[in-house]
Amino acid sequence: MKNSAQRLVTALSVALLAVAGSALGVSVATAQPLPAAVPLAVPAAPEDLELHANADSSITLSWTASPGATGYRIYRATASGGEGNTPIATTSATTYVDKNLSSTPIYFYQLTAVNAAGESARTDEDASKTPPPVSTGGDVAGTPAGAGMVYYCKDARLGGFDWFQRLTGWFPQVLGSSAAASPGGRVVDMAYSAAGTMTFNNVVVPKSGLYTVDWRYAFQSGLFPGVTNRQMGLSVNGTVITTTESFPITGSFETYQHSFLQVHLNAGVNSITQFAVSDHGLSRVDELTVTPATASVPAGPTNLTGTPGAGSVTLHWTASASGAPTSYRVYRGTKSDGEATTPVATVGGGTTSFTDTGLKSGTTYFYFVQAINAVGGSPNSNEISVIPGVAGGGGTNLALGRPTIASSTENAGTAAVNATDGNAGTRWSSAFSDPQWIQVDLGAVQAIGRVVIQWETAHATAYQIQVSNDANAWTPVYTTASGPGGTETLTIAGSGRYLRVLGTARNTAYGYSIWELQVFGG
Repeated sequence: MKNSAQRLVTALSVALLAVAGSALGVSVATAQPLPAAVPLAVPAAPEDLELHANADSSITLSWTASPGATGYRIYRATASGGEGNTPIATTSATTYVDKNLSSTPIYFYQLTAVNAAGESARTDEDASKTPPPVSTGGDVAGTPAGAGMVYYCKDARLGGFDWFQRLTGWFPQVLGSSAAASPGGRVVDMAYSAAGTMTFNNVVVPKSGLYTVDWRYAFQSGLFPGVTNRQMGLSVNGTVITTTESFPITGSFETYQHSFLQVHLNAGVNSITQFAVSDHGLSRVDELTVTPATASVPAGPTNLTGTPGAGSVTLHWTASASGAPTSYRVYRGTKSDGEATTPVATVGGGTTSFTDTGLKSGTTYFYFVQAINAVGGSPNSNEISVIPGVAGGGGTNLALGRPTIASSTENAGTAAVNATDGNAGTRWSSAFSDPQWIQVDLGAVQAIGRVVIQWETAHATAYQIQVSNDANAWTPVYTTASGPGGTETLTIAGSGRYLRVLGTARNTAYGYSIWELQVFGG
C-alpha cells in the first residue's frame, strides 16, 4: 500500500511540474540518446620525411607527426622499391637514427603511421648515402720487409661513438700519429658490433709465400660475463682462412697480448680482415705485424665429423691452424686405417666441408682429411666412421645384437641386452624410479628414420628418443608426454652412433620395461 501511494505521489508531482512549467513558459526537457561514438580512423601517412647522413655511418630520419598516430614504422632497402613488408624499427618519436651502416650502398626509406585502427599508407620513398668516416688522428706505419711489416690502425672518435676504419695507405714510417692516443699514439677504438669487421687494406709483401700474422690486441675483463676468449674470423684477400682465431682476455684495454696465425700472401698488396663470429664483437687490435714464416707443412685439420644421408655422407672439419693450406684431401676406406692412398676428393684451402655421394647404404665408411701446401701434407685429421642410409628408410634392424646398456635393471634376468637380442620373449626392466634410460651403440654414425619400441605392460607415458655421436652430448629427435604403450612405431629424422630412450614418467608403480627396441635407417 505504501509503494502504491509513493507511485501516485510521484506521478502527480511529475504532472504538476509539467503543468507549472507550461504555465510559466518553461520547457521541460525529455531525455535524448547520446550520439554514437565516432570510430577510430587509420592515421594519415607522415609528412616531410627528411634524411640526414652522419659522419659515424648513421642516417637520421625526421618527419612531421601524424594526428592520431601512436607510433611509426620505418622500412629500409638498398634498392629502390625493395623496402618489403618488415619494418627495421618502430618508434613513437618523430625522429630515428639508423646506425652501423655501410658507406657503400645508397639506403632507401619509407615510413608509415600506426594506431589501434591500423597502418597508414607509406610515405614517398627517400634515399641517402652515408659519408665515409673521417679520421681525427693516427695513420699507417710500416718497417722494411726484412724485419717484418707493421701496420697501425687509425684512431678516430666521431660524435662520441667508438669507431674503427679501414686503412687507406702504407708508408715506410709513422705519419701524423696522435699523441693523445694510447699507447704511444697507436691504438684503435673499436665498436662492439656483432657484424663488425676490421680490414688492413694495404698489407704489402715483397714476394709470394707463407707469412706469420701477429695481432697485437687488448680485451678488457668483464665486458661480457662468462666470456674469457673471443673467437674471431680471419680472411685474406677475400678468402676466409679461419673462424676460430683465439683472442683470450688480457685484463684491460692497456694490457696487450698477441695472437698468431700463418697465412699465404701474394707479392704486392694484400688485404687482411678480422671479423666477428659472435655477438661479443671484436677485440681491440692496434698493430698487425706480418713476418716471413719458415716454410712448413700445415697443421692437421681437426674436429672431423660426418652426417649420413641417403647414399651419401657430408663431412665437416676445422681448418688447419697454421701452414696456410692451399687445399684439403679427403680419404675414404671401408675399414679403420684402411683408407685408400688416393683421395676421393680435393677441395680448396678455404673449404671445410665435402659431400661424398654414390655410396652403398648400410656400409660402414671410414674417413680422414689432410691439409696440403707447397711444402707437403699435414698430419691426418681424426678418423671417423659413418654408415649412409637409404632413401625412404631401410629394413635392417640396426640395433639387433649391438652393445646395449641401461641406467638400471630390476634384476639379473632383465638386463639391457634383452631389448636388442631379437627375442620378443626376453625384456629389459628398470628400477622403480624416474628417470631411467636404455642406450644402444649402433657402431658408427647412422641416418635414423624409424624406431620401434615393444613395451611390456609397464611402459613410459613421457619419454624422449635421443641421438649422439659420442654418448655424451645428446639431441632429442622425438618427445611425448602421452605414450600409449604396446608397440609404438615412430618416424623420426636424425643421425648418430648412439640412440637412447629416456623415460621420465611411468604408467605404473613398477619400472620401465621393453621387450624389443628396434632402430632402422633413414
